[in-house]
Amino acid sequence: MALTVPVLSKVPNLLKELVKAVPNVNFHYVDDPEKDSSFKKSEIIIADFDLLCNYLYELPNTKWVQGTWAGIDKLIPQIESSKPIPFQMTRFTGEHFGKLMGEYVVANIVNHERNFFELKNHQQKQQWHREGKVTDYRAISDLTVGVLGLGHIGNRVGKLLHFLGAEVLAFGRRLTLPTEGDYCHISKYYTKETLPLMLTECDYIVSVLPQTHETNGLLEKDILKNCADKQSVLINIGRSNIISEDSLIRAINNKWLSAVILDVFDVEPLPESSALWKMDRVFITPHVSGMTRAKDVAEQFCSNLNLYKKNLPLPAVIDFTKGY
Repeated sequence: MALTVPVLSKVPNLLKELVKAVPNVNFHYVDDPEKDSSFKKSEIIIADFDLLCNYLYELPNTKWVQGTWAGIDKLIPQIESSKPIPFQMTRFTGEHFGKLMGEYVVANIVNHERNFFELKNHQQKQQWHREGKVTDYRAISDLTVGVLGLGHIGNRVGKLLHFLGAEVLAFGRRLTLPTEGDYCHISKYYTKETLPLMLTECDYIVSVLPQTHETNGLLEKDILKNCADKQSVLINIGRSNIISEDSLIRAINNKWLSAVILDVFDVEPLPESSALWKMDRVFITPHVSGMTRAKDVAEQFCSNLNLYKKNLPLPAVIDFTKGY
């Protein structure tokens, strides 16, 4: 009898891609979990975390949930500390998000270094402009980039930057660089105690950190003063809890940072009242650095399903005590 897997998700075309990737499984969309008789009886579920969070303790037969998100912010408030989730949940992360977010980082570094946005303004004025950073720019191979976060995504971003010639520094929660895994692209490794030193060396700081107790306020107070000499650029594609909007604006106004590229915010959509909208040295994107694509979710589910059937460990299993 073929395996039946309910899909509780708003990701466009997900069912189509799942059928294509795993044709021997019966997938079906769940419009209303309360009315779908198979949903709460299923061994395996694929779900968006925001749609699943109200049912975490109502799935007695479930053994594995494959999520379509990397972040677990929506799940955390629903977790009861005295009552652990009785099944394993895997985040959608790794190579897929890493590639997309790596492209975002590279594109924004190149745009910023070569000032391509200024060229567009001159094009609209029908002006042939070859002054300033348009011709006198730094290549990625001239840069030192610090990556905050050494998980699947951060490691992939670091590898891409290293391939393009950048010196890659890394910040992580472990006391030393992990011996397992491929980290040969990292030239120096830093922890919370040595983070100020790392910031003094970075032309760009790329944060891919998740929202956890350990990352709350990581760049608060005066720590960004260490970026002043290098006039670093901060790119945040992780979570906004590392620095408040007020502290970010202060760092820009004090010229500790030369520019900020933001894809994540405390409140999304970013309110029109936010001062960030009108700041010349701030570039804002609407949380799109790594979008969940149906094709990628289907590929990851197929890979994970093969491991699951063999009783092998699944990658990116959520540890709620760590927050990711």
